[in-house]
Amino acid sequence: MSIKRFFIPLAAVALLLTAGCRSQRDAARTQPATPVDSGTGVTVSPRYYTTNFTCSAQGMTATGQIRMAADSIIWLSASKVIELGRVRFTPDSAIIYAKVMGRCFSGTYDDLYRRFHYRTSFKDISETVTSDDAPELLSSLARQFGIAATFTLEPWKRVDQLTFPFAVPDNVNPL
Repeated sequence: MSIKRFFIPLAAVALLLTAGCRSQRDAARTQPATPVDSGTGVTVSPRYYTTNFTCSAQGMTATGQIRMAADSIIWLSASKVIELGRVRFTPDSAIIYAKVMGRCFSGTYDDLYRRFHYRTSFKDISETVTSDDAPELLSSLARQFGIAATFTLEPWKRVDQLTFPFAVPDNVNPL
């Protein structure tokens, strides 16, 4: 199976993150832990979080990273020998760049709904990826769309600095 064909399920997963399927979600959510300064006991303002993930679908496995700046950006990159694509969500927009396919979507959440018929928000996406049940939620959502995918996520880590690189060439076609 070609890498391009394998990216189709991963692109679908990126879209599934936007689906906002509340019926599959537990009421209890956990955000990445907000650290407390042990000297003062004062809550430290969260900055950046990162986690690695693995996705297995159609007999192939890809790895990736999710980076998050609390309440402002979620960035995802997936690779299988080469980078397959990137996704970036902000409170008011979404960019999905299927690098191996040379295709990109960029727009608001309303544009995303008009193009892919998925209604969501930045908050829904944030809650999905930070949930204790994220691997099960993502696998369940994938099954609803006919994709047999399994996910594993490492624990979230707080870091002091992160970059959110996202360059899209001018010659890409719409996704």
